[in-house]
Amino acid sequence: MGKIYIFGHKKPDTDSVTSAISLAYLKNKQGFDAEAKVLGRLNNETKFALKYFNVNCPEYLNDVKTQIKDVNYNRISINRHISIKKCYDILKSDKISGAPVVDEGGKLVGIITLKDISSYFIEGDIIKLKTSYDNILDALDGSEVLRFDNEIEGNILTASYRSTTFLNNIDLDKHTILIVGDRHSILEYAVNSSVKMIIIVGDGEIKEEHLEVAKKNKVNVVKTHYDTFHTTKVIGLANYLKNVIPSDRPYTFDEGTYYDDFVVKTSKLKHNNYPIIGKNDICKGLIRITEITDKRRKKVILVDHNELEQSAEGLEEADIIEIVDHHKIGNISTKNPINFRNMSVGCTNTIIYLMYQEN
Repeated sequence: MGKIYIFGHKKPDTDSVTSAISLAYLKNKQGFDAEAKVLGRLNNETKFALKYFNVNCPEYLNDVKTQIKDVNYNRISINRHISIKKCYDILKSDKISGAPVVDEGGKLVGIITLKDISSYFIEGDIIKLKTSYDNILDALDGSEVLRFDNEIEGNILTASYRSTTFLNNIDLDKHTILIVGDRHSILEYAVNSSVKMIIIVGDGEIKEEHLEVAKKNKVNVVKTHYDTFHTTKVIGLANYLKNVIPSDRPYTFDEGTYYDDFVVKTSKLKHNNYPIIGKNDICKGLIRITEITDKRRKKVILVDHNELEQSAEGLEEADIIEIVDHHKIGNISTKNPINFRNMSVGCTNTIIYLMYQEN
């Protein structure tokens, strides 16, 4: 059922406040997630009673209107340092077209979509690679041979020419990430040139003498069972996700935003995806316009009143699941049958006392 808010009327007296506290305690003992609230400032008598019995005052509840946090949007965020491949796998697995990207503290960096990933591979500088060693292993289904750097940055080069042409015409340096098979003359040239990384395709072998030079010159070496064509095609997927995020800052909404306000605002903005921000600017997920009708109404129990004008703002947007009161029957109606406990006794707590005895 989720969280249940229990509260009395807008001008809380001692009966109203303590009956909310007592009923919330009972409901929690029965296995519900109930929380007592107050709708207004406490009078001195109530403050004295709570202090005398060492009971904390319930927190103030402004209203029970539907908020963005009540909408069943996608609670997803993706770290900016995962690979493009891993991001694509997540989007595909969750059957979504985009997701918010966050930093290590969970704060929003931007939005990534399948369209952005496609644009990067068509229009982006796919020769450059800046990522982690582990992301390269993941993208290539590779195995570690030598590791000297956890972060790899450089220019991708494939040894596609015959060996003599390559040796005579291609310059290698510490910024080169070389894709090559078991072509030993080129491997020797690469380790002597102190390239940043060698990716050996087809599970090719590298001579022990070349490995020793690679260790001396701190050349990172990875093996993959993929052939040259497949390796060249997917190596760009190892890039950090942050490298392909659009620079435009997306329009965001706080999770406390009222649902009605969100609908009005988005009808003017006309975007499809909106990141949702929670406390401390932490990104909570992404809401799509197609999801906004799937929302949960707040669950409430009214004590010591049953009239609309005495109750919380936005009550018509909430689900009243129970009422416990000792006043006359008021004007509140419900969508479904509920437990309505009304008795001609001196206070609501008398009724709740009977409920404790019954349980």
